Amino acid sequence: MIFTLTLNPALDKQYSVDNLIMNDVLHAKEIQLDYGGKGFNVSRMLANLGQPSTALGFLGGKTGEIMREGLISQAINLIEIPVAEETRTNITVVSTLDNRHIKVNEKGPQIQKNEIDLLIERVTALASPNNLWVLSGSLPPGVPVDIYNTLIYLIKSKGGSVILDTSGVALKEGLKAGPKLVKPNLFELSQLTGSELNSLDMVLAKLDQVGKVGAENLAVSAGSYGALITDGDQAWVCVPPQIKEINPVGAGDAMVAGLTRSYFNGDDLVTSLKWGVACGTAAAMQSGTKMPEKAIVEEVFRKVTIEEG
Repeated sequence: MIFTLTLNPALDKQYSVDNLIMNDVLHAKEIQLDYGGKGFNVSRMLANLGQPSTALGFLGGKTGEIMREGLISQAINLIEIPVAEETRTNITVVSTLDNRHIKVNEKGPQIQKNEIDLLIERVTALASPNNLWVLSGSLPPGVPVDIYNTLIYLIKSKGGSVILDTSGVALKEGLKAGPKLVKPNLFELSQLTGSELNSLDMVLAKLDQVGKVGAENLAVSAGSYGALITDGDQAWVCVPPQIKEINPVGAGDAMVAGLTRSYFNGDDLVTSLKWGVACGTAAAMQSGTKMPEKAIVEEVFRKVTIEEG
């Protein structure tokens, strides 16, 4: 079974406007709601690919109720961890003229110790051999920065494996527990290693330095330039086809989903990354944080090229 965990989910609300004009009143032509947060996005993409998963996440208040109903309506197997405060709402305003966008994310609810204890209790009960867990996203207020570290050790002690996708201190702490794979973008990897990495070529040039960051495998995303995967010794780059980008928000989560599904079903690292790049690219072709349908992903997959580093 694949499990995803979302500690800071969000109701993603996108307003489409004619043009982004500052200091003016903008009128929304369309409004789109998506039930997001990184782990939930991964589960939604997995569902579109026909891969079952179980999604765990903190949910609270009226927004949490909307999230719960929305996720269940999309056939997501949801295990809710209730919290007292309101689940956050994130706002994106997109210009239909040129696809420029502004995104504003709320911090999220204040999480209490008893709610964290319940999370650990649920993970302890669910973790078992051969399960693959995707731990991803930012931490809401009140959650200790080493929570991913705690959960990775717990899951590994039960025989499971972990894919980690977060940033900052939470990423550094999580890597100390040795996840199976970590997926930073170029900026996050630069922060992690203290080296300025502006391209996949720079990552390849410094592979001896950045390739072994604490995870068994490292995947690095670089948007429209593709992604790199390495086991610390050998590296491969997957390059997507050129597309008309609509909204890149959520593309990284779609990439994690494609990579996770392929890896879970026994594919090698290169094939897994290729599926990840296909999902991420197809997601960038959608509006809001909508996840693409399987047929679109398969079409993009056929056009992804592989280069050995």
